[in-house]
Amino acid sequence: MNLLGIAWRNIRQRWLTSLLTALSLALGVALVVATLVTGGLVKQAFESGAGLGYNMIVGAKGSPLQLVLNSVYFISKPIENISWEFYQQFLPAAERADGIDGTFASSSKTAVPICMGDYFKGFRVIGTNAAFFNRITRGDGQPFAFSSGSNFRDDDFFAGVLGATVAAKLGLKTGDRFAPTHGADDGKVHDPFTVAGVLARTDTPVDRGVFVNMEGFYLQDGHAKPVADDATAVALAPAVAQLSGAPAPLPAAQREVTAILLETAAPPGLPGMPPLPAELTAMGLRTAINEGRDGQAAQPIAEIRQLLDLFVRPLELLLLLVTALVVLVSAMGILVSMVGSALERSRDVAIMRALGARRSHVLATVLIEAMLLAVGGGLVGWLLGHLLVGAIGPWISTNAGVSASLFSSVPLAEALLVPFLILLAIAAALLPAIAAYRTDVSKWLQGPG
Repeated sequence: MNLLGIAWRNIRQRWLTSLLTALSLALGVALVVATLVTGGLVKQAFESGAGLGYNMIVGAKGSPLQLVLNSVYFISKPIENISWEFYQQFLPAAERADGIDGTFASSSKTAVPICMGDYFKGFRVIGTNAAFFNRITRGDGQPFAFSSGSNFRDDDFFAGVLGATVAAKLGLKTGDRFAPTHGADDGKVHDPFTVAGVLARTDTPVDRGVFVNMEGFYLQDGHAKPVADDATAVALAPAVAQLSGAPAPLPAAQREVTAILLETAAPPGLPGMPPLPAELTAMGLRTAINEGRDGQAAQPIAEIRQLLDLFVRPLELLLLLVTALVVLVSAMGILVSMVGSALERSRDVAIMRALGARRSHVLATVLIEAMLLAVGGGLVGWLLGHLLVGAIGPWISTNAGVSASLFSSVPLAEALLVPFLILLAIAAALLPAIAAYRTDVSKWLQGPG
């Protein structure tokens, strides 16, 4: 019988002890795998938002991180609103009523307004215009795709688009109607909107958004900016919208926006040379906005990188350290198991030596036995870890906006688990292996004592 067969026979002879040892190691490995995969998904969730088709967000003065979390990830609360006039400064002459380029128009390739404050069954409602899906990309340079229907039109005031997660969880489809609530899920119910389209999954925060035409958003009760000279018109705006087939848009004086999603324009290069990077424009524009009094500019990638460095990565390392300690404790089970069977092992070793086995063969047999337990427990633990991620996958997809399933993985980190477990098993079995190596053959052949 070869050394592998002898090691396997030893495991079978102590099957209960071996099973419990392998199971304890499997549970530790399952925790490590689940932590690695979940941590990777969390980072993917944040990085997916930082990679959307705009490189700057303009909003009210305050925390730039809060501005990014609210505008990109639809979490946290809006800081304040910025004026409609300030938003207009980013638009070219063709998109302004006065036909004059805005102050920042030359630095802006695309400026999309968003309005926040409403909810629909736990999901954030975002008022915007058709440019959100027509001119902004989903982050990989590709335009947004629709699994059904299409984007709403700017002149269709009470139409909306649903993210893939929203439509799947709430069972809504193109043509259905939904009524947002003001400020919270238990707030005042607004006028209904009609689903014009459902987005294909993007694995970005957009999947968790309910997007409505901001013209209809403005006409909801409590959304118009109060104006002392026109308080009656503000109060009657929702009623007019309901009674008229083609409601009049809210006057500019009563409009505000929560933030502007901005894609900066690339500065022109020298003749015959390609355009310069858009980031050069972004740096100057960000400085100009932040030095003014009307708002602030934040760069999503920089803010999310800071968030990952300050909070996500340290937390991931802490969880990984805890789970690694669990694996180490489990590995101690291999040591305890083999030390506990030292008496039986000594008699077996003596018989092996009497039959011609070398000391090196005895040492190798013990180490192979430990490695079999480690690899077997590791494989079971790897499978259990992925089953755990698959079980909580729907919850992760709903709350983090990224797909999580049985097949989600962190290939490099998971591949390193195999050599790590083998080394750990060798270290744990080294003491029993050395003890077997030094077994006194004559003593154990005569019998103990």
